[in-house]
Amino acid sequence: MCANHLKKKKSKPKTPKDPRPTQLPLPLPGLKTGKAAKEHGGETYAKSGRRKTARPFDPGKPLHITMRSSLALEDRSMLHPKRARIIKNVVFNAAKRQGIVINRYVCVGNHLHILIQTKASRMIQARPALRAFLREVGGLVARVVTGAEKGRPLNSPTQKNKEKLRFWDYLAWSRIVTWGKDLIGVGEYFLKNEYDAVHILALNSWPDVTLHDTRASPG
Repeated sequence: MCANHLKKKKSKPKTPKDPRPTQLPLPLPGLKTGKAAKEHGGETYAKSGRRKTARPFDPGKPLHITMRSSLALEDRSMLHPKRARIIKNVVFNAAKRQGIVINRYVCVGNHLHILIQTKASRMIQARPALRAFLREVGGLVARVVTGAEKGRPLNSPTQKNKEKLRFWDYLAWSRIVTWGKDLIGVGEYFLKNEYDAVHILALNSWPDVTLHDTRASPG
């Protein structure tokens, strides 16, 4: 008999069972991921029909905010010499009161771009600060542009029924910005908007407004 037949086939040792519970597959059902998990507000959000959800926010990362108004045109432009400096002061004073650091700021007439971070690193403190900042800036800027007073909202003179109008087109748009390439891209986007602001000033012959009144950049 061949010697090979005399060799018994060795069985593979059994792998002991892992006592830990099996990890659930990611992403978890119903959990937003990717782009949707970073953005909030704006036109797309308003037209999506979704119920209001919490604004995605990370105290450890910058947040790019855009606030837009179709009413802020021509004489009501946020770049108008009567209000460009006032609006910038509104934004920076609100940031100081709420513990917000403004890394970049640019006013482009009918909308604002703001890149911020909260001084607080804990969500329990940072989120209320962000909420208060957005509420304060939104309310005060609208009053500066329209002249509306608290308790007396903006109305269109052409409307017979005097329906209340919103100054801002949509809920403020925001997106969490990650460090590195994403942040560099946002910086380039702010620079482009600064050029747009200069172009608007030139077209309207508003020489009293300087770049210092319309933007804030590092350095």
